[in-house]
Amino acid sequence: MDKNSAIFQPIRIGPVTVKNRVEVAPACPFLASHGRDFSIELREYVRSLAKSGAGIVNTGLTGCTPPAPEMQLGFRSMTASFMFGSDLNEFAEVCHRYGAKASIELIHRDYMGAAPGVTANIPIEKLKSVINDFAAAAELAVRKGFDIICIHGGHGNVPSTFFSAMHNKRTDEYGGSLEKRCRFGAELLDAVRAAIGDKAAISYRISAEEMLPGWTTLEETIEYCKAIQDKIDLLSVSRGLLESRELLPYLNAPPYFPRGINLPFARQIKAAISTPVTVVNAMNLKLGDEAIARGDVDMVSMVRTIYADTDCVNKARKGRDEEIRPCVRCNNCIGRTHSLGVSVRCAVNPLLGRETHFPPLRRADRRLKVVVVGGGPGGMEAARTAALLGHAVVLFEKGDRLGGSLTYAAAPEFKDDMRAYLDWSVRMAERDENIDVRLGRQATPDMVSGEKPDAVIVAIGAKPVIPAFSATGTPKVAWVGDAETGRADTGRDVLIVGAGFTGLEAGLSMAKKGKSVKIIDMIPREEVGRDGVEISMIGLEQELKKAGVDVECGLRLIDINNDGAVVESTATGDRKTIPADTVVLSLGVKADEEEVRAFDGVCAEVMYIGDCAASGGTLYNAIHTAFDAAMSLA
Repeated sequence: MDKNSAIFQPIRIGPVTVKNRVEVAPACPFLASHGRDFSIELREYVRSLAKSGAGIVNTGLTGCTPPAPEMQLGFRSMTASFMFGSDLNEFAEVCHRYGAKASIELIHRDYMGAAPGVTANIPIEKLKSVINDFAAAAELAVRKGFDIICIHGGHGNVPSTFFSAMHNKRTDEYGGSLEKRCRFGAELLDAVRAAIGDKAAISYRISAEEMLPGWTTLEETIEYCKAIQDKIDLLSVSRGLLESRELLPYLNAPPYFPRGINLPFARQIKAAISTPVTVVNAMNLKLGDEAIARGDVDMVSMVRTIYADTDCVNKARKGRDEEIRPCVRCNNCIGRTHSLGVSVRCAVNPLLGRETHFPPLRRADRRLKVVVVGGGPGGMEAARTAALLGHAVVLFEKGDRLGGSLTYAAAPEFKDDMRAYLDWSVRMAERDENIDVRLGRQATPDMVSGEKPDAVIVAIGAKPVIPAFSATGTPKVAWVGDAETGRADTGRDVLIVGAGFTGLEAGLSMAKKGKSVKIIDMIPREEVGRDGVEISMIGLEQELKKAGVDVECGLRLIDINNDGAVVESTATGDRKTIPADTVVLSLGVKADEEEVRAFDGVCAEVMYIGDCAASGGTLYNAIHTAFDAAMSLA
């Protein structure tokens, strides 16, 4: 892409002209202070998003009333009330510094997450109070410098509950017919417009469909959009509900789902209304540019793409697409905030949410000689970061190519996001003039010591746990990595031992190739996938069910023989044999302590990262420990 691409053309949103057609979609980073103000951490996070080059930066969930007492300390998001006026102004000021428009997403905390049937049927006086709360918050935000007021009317938030025939059982002027169910949303928007006049734009977020029987359909949503189109300046198309666990993956599509899953809905809605339309969920710049050029939408909204590389918009505009670090859609970011209630982090961008933890990335005062042992994801991250600091790096990799364990993680057909990240990681390491990549070199302590390094970063990973069985050494037994990359022929009937994240993904991958797959584990059923991100795990389990993959728990593997796997019930002790052409082992990995510690003392500064330093081999762990180690050399 370049500056002439459709996505980089200015657009008029009501009274506001936006420099391009990229919005940083609303996402709450849990970085506000416990007092709800604009913390230094939140300021630097916002600054990184504004510097990305995006045309609009959104606050994410911002309450139009102070939070309830029980939420004061836990839910670290901003509040649009008078006592926080200065903080709102600082947010807008940071955005404006980089030419981005500041957008505030307003929600009503009294009803966020409340039972929708309760919300839709509150008394008239409370209903009017809610509308007034939104209007007051909007007026304050605009007075403090915001350019766009974003009303969250999707995912089961307040306005959508009134429109829903499923939940709105009112018999007054706000319930009954579709026209009456539109009334609350229309009055809310009228009140906001009256409060802000033509000083700012109004954006409205909807769920195109709520995806459950009896809930709001696309056809009803289109009628609602027609009813409010003259009251808004931008319509943001999303999908699904927060109330339903099974629908969470449709709010933040994991890698098992296609990208741009909401584009077909946005296209239909745009054809029905005159208001500009943007779309969110699993969008990236290339996909967005193509959609805008076709006329499917007017803008695109994304957050995970920008999290992964907070300079991505600028890079694309300058034609440097190959330098953009891809998002792998692992959902670590949203999993941390929405599921764990902790501050946002990104698996592949170790600075996100930690901008204040490190000194600015600049050349170190003293150029060091750094040796990195191991060319997997952690080793490559450590090498790139050290090189960025201006150090001279030697990267030893025993294989004939970089990638390490990432080659196995990227093997499934549906992991194209991970393959894109792998390709980027290798490309950026190999093209860096400060990195001397030495392939096919099994680094030894003597070899490393001979380089006379100032620092050594050991990233040799861990070895798969593969116990010995009767059929060991025959095609009857395969390690999951070999099965995924095609090094092992698994036949048609496959039994996977290990219902962790890796085993489950392998099961889906093999099922998609037409194999009959069964997965077993000794853990209880409710613990399946606990090592993965909840939102992604929900989607993965749904896809496994569609693919006909059976997951059976409470079975301990005893042996593998010519007939299949001999297993024992953890509850009864009964044994049985499960027939299979191949038994695939996905039992995790374990560091070889002797091999790792052999590098102790090769120089004054030796650091250990990734799988060889911690249990639970994840990309997040590899990247973050690598970055932390390299930054200690700054």
